[in-house]
Amino acid sequence: MKKFGKIIYYAVVVLLVLIFVGILSGDSSAGSEMGLFFTIALAAIAVGGTVVSSVLHLMHNPKSAKSLLIGVGVLVVVCIIGYSVSSGELTEHSLNYGVSSEKQSKLIDMGIYLTAFLSIVSVASILISEGISLFKN
Repeated sequence: MKKFGKIIYYAVVVLLVLIFVGILSGDSSAGSEMGLFFTIALAAIAVGGTVVSSVLHLMHNPKSAKSLLIGVGVLVVVCIIGYSVSSGELTEHSLNYGVSSEKQSKLIDMGIYLTAFLSIVSVASILISEGISLFKN
């Protein structure tokens, strides 16, 4: 199975390179557009795979649903807090980037707050886990 997976991987890579070269020969900006479409398609596949594998895992291990729901609940609470704290102010800079409503500005601020929260939590969890493993050994 391992060899078969490598063959599929290399075949897909060669196919994508040939498609990329074929499209680029006709239009100089087509490569970036194709890359954007591939990114969107791969992101959709990744999200779909994550959702499907999570549902299958929960079906086989229903006790683990508690920790999943706690995690999702924390993310929802952080999003609600971030949305309510953001000012939604429209500046000249935001108007230049196509942000035309207060709701869009608040959603962008919420995303920034969520990213900052997740970054701080991930760095803290790495430092704590490494610190604990340092003292265990």
